[in-house]
Amino acid sequence: MAETVPEFIGKYKVTEVIAKGGMGIVYKAIHPSLKRYVVIKKMTARRNTSNLERFKREAQILLDLQNPYIVHLFDYFTEAGYRYMVEEFVDGMALDKLLQKQTCLSPQLALLILQDACNALKYAHSKDIVHRDIKPGNILISKRAETKLADFGIASDSQEDESLTQSGVALGTPAYMPPEQFENSATVDKRADIYALGIMLYEMTTGSRPYPGTLSYETLNVIKKGKYISPKKIDKTIPPVVCRLIKKMLKPKASHRFQSVAPILKITKNYLKHYDTHAIRVQLARLISEKGLVKEGRYIQKDLKIRKARTAIISAAAAVAALSFCWSHGWIHRFVLRPWFTPVKVEVAMANASSAVLDLPVRAYFFENDGDKIPEIMHSRRVLYVPKKMQWGNAKTATPSQTANASSKKAEEYKRLETKYVYLTPGAYRLKMVAGPYVWWKSFTVGKEKCVLDCEFLKDMSRNIKVIPSAFDAKTGADISSKVSVHVSYGGKWVSLSEVPTDRIVSNAVWRFKFSANGYKDEIFSLRFDWYQDELYISANMSKI
Repeated sequence: MAETVPEFIGKYKVTEVIAKGGMGIVYKAIHPSLKRYVVIKKMTARRNTSNLERFKREAQILLDLQNPYIVHLFDYFTEAGYRYMVEEFVDGMALDKLLQKQTCLSPQLALLILQDACNALKYAHSKDIVHRDIKPGNILISKRAETKLADFGIASDSQEDESLTQSGVALGTPAYMPPEQFENSATVDKRADIYALGIMLYEMTTGSRPYPGTLSYETLNVIKKGKYISPKKIDKTIPPVVCRLIKKMLKPKASHRFQSVAPILKITKNYLKHYDTHAIRVQLARLISEKGLVKEGRYIQKDLKIRKARTAIISAAAAVAALSFCWSHGWIHRFVLRPWFTPVKVEVAMANASSAVLDLPVRAYFFENDGDKIPEIMHSRRVLYVPKKMQWGNAKTATPSQTANASSKKAEEYKRLETKYVYLTPGAYRLKMVAGPYVWWKSFTVGKEKCVLDCEFLKDMSRNIKVIPSAFDAKTGADISSKVSVHVSYGGKWVSLSEVPTDRIVSNAVWRFKFSANGYKDEIFSLRFDWYQDELYISANMSKI
């Protein structure tokens, strides 16, 4: 049954419900004195003392933040046992909604929004307040292109009660959190907000985030290493100043980032001074006001000489890029230098992985066989890929019934990979192939005729599989591994895992495992192992009969 919308909350006349969640409800209402729309946040989770105190703390923080770039707090009160917060209503949309509509923004518009956000944080940081949840969803933009920072729900300040943010607890939105915030949100400072601004700038200019939003061990490792695709590789038109800002703001170590938003503001202002910022803001208002995808206009630099110089530089760069493209793709060797260079490529047959994204990359390296130092040929490194017309092997295919009855089956098919051509002068050479833990060397000779090196050392490769089983009660979560027996389908029957020789369970095959325990339903796994995999962890969630 839908909840009835109250006519009044306190002295405010309610007009509609804006949003509703597990923690509370957000209403749109009219301020009785100011005759303007306001937002009323109602905290419905009354039993959670920590959330109630954090809600109150947010109101106290907002009361101290009287700034045009931060949402204004009008009131805070308790009525009928519920706590309410009355804030400024921003008639527009959040930045995340704008990005959903536009995918990405021009560098000029992105830097203008970044500048507004920095102005808000500069004021908050001067009050020793750290937001800790900077993200596009908390950047509100009005139809007049006014930018406001919102949601200080998990913000911290010098007077924060230690019980609200316990040591070792991670608070925030994972996709925008720096490494130190995952480890301990209680100790982060303003540099965590700067990191989140860098993620936001990356997202605004490229249309994607540098790291996955999922919280996993692998993601945390990538974030700690600070490795991500350069914005320039996604969109070459992104100005160097944006790339430099992102690179500095996203340093994994807080000490290597900007230590305050002041230098970020200085850089953005120096860049935007070459443009008509009023025209950019008018364009932002248009993007917010109009429905559907809006084509963003072009922004022209004020200085004509700078524009002409930039055009000349871009033209020269394009010419160099075109020459580099032709050279790297072998067109110059193929059509101009062919009498002196011979095309050489490598073809490899290997088993299919269960998913294309799980394939191991295979790389080829070419060396001159001079009988001494064996130097590597410059610009000859290649990554093998599957050509459009894939050549399939004739390995046997396992039907579903065969899979169910047999102890193991070979991978269904194998595929052929190849490199782009490498152009070499006639002579003696060596080839080094690397695929995960495997390395293979081959010596060969190049003449005048096209050379294709066929390598099949990976075709029927397999590895011994180490199986580590565990089991848990589906209802209580208790570890019941000691009560469970694990069997494997071997030789057409179920055999205890401990009785199967360890060298018989190999990869590049399909295996079936059965977990059994008194009082529990059997749990059966039918698993396909890729050729390079050698360790399996199985956790069975056992339900009682």
